Amino acid sequence: MLEWGSITKGPVGATAWLTLEVERPVAHYLPAIPDSEMTVADLVHHTSGLPRLPAVMRDRLFGDPYRKAAGVPLDLAAAVPATPRGQFVYSNLGYALLGAVLDEVHGDWFTAVRQHVLEPAGISSATLEPLPADRVVAKLFGRTIQPWALGESSFAAAGGVWSTFDDLCRYADWALEPGAGPSRTVSWQREGASIWINGEVRAAGAVIANAVGVTATVHALAKAPHAADAIATALIEREVRETCNG
Repeated sequence: MLEWGSITKGPVGATAWLTLEVERPVAHYLPAIPDSEMTVADLVHHTSGLPRLPAVMRDRLFGDPYRKAAGVPLDLAAAVPATPRGQFVYSNLGYALLGAVLDEVHGDWFTAVRQHVLEPAGISSATLEPLPADRVVAKLFGRTIQPWALGESSFAAAGGVWSTFDDLCRYADWALEPGAGPSRTVSWQREGASIWINGEVRAAGAVIANAVGVTATVHALAKAPHAADAIATALIEREVRETCNG
């Protein structure tokens, strides 16, 4: 079982787009949040103004910023914008809040994601807390590098999914199916004709990228940051060269 990291945001965003009124304020679903203007669409597109993480959590090289959020509800009072609404600021807090909205509407965000994305994509292995023996994880000097507690935390909707590599590829096929419509990739990033979604966790990275009609799905362990992205780029470039030299 492999960590998806922030590729989790793809199915979560698609589920929100398919099942919620995305132009409604988040406060319509969660009246306790401090901001009354940010919409569901803002959360999906990272334009809510929310920071990457609340101030009480810190990205640390050897620490686990999500451990404090394991087993406790999301602190809605922490959903305070740090930048103007409408600006792109990548936000795990925003997707944690989106998970809370899906919880409010559907009872459980992961059950909704399973119903609207994972099962239609033919994915059966996806889970938030795989058995330790089933996890493919990096090691350092023979010792396992413990994954972040994302799947156990109130930030699971931002990056907590694990699955087999085959099922990660099934998600790629489902999301990029020709003629499927934009809702399946609403959480993905775009630049020109390229489209991708990636994730970085403590000691792993993953990416699904499509450019010039070529798709690469990569998962990497214990590599430099964004190593999976670099590998995917190289694979796509090699495929294009081989096609041109055909």
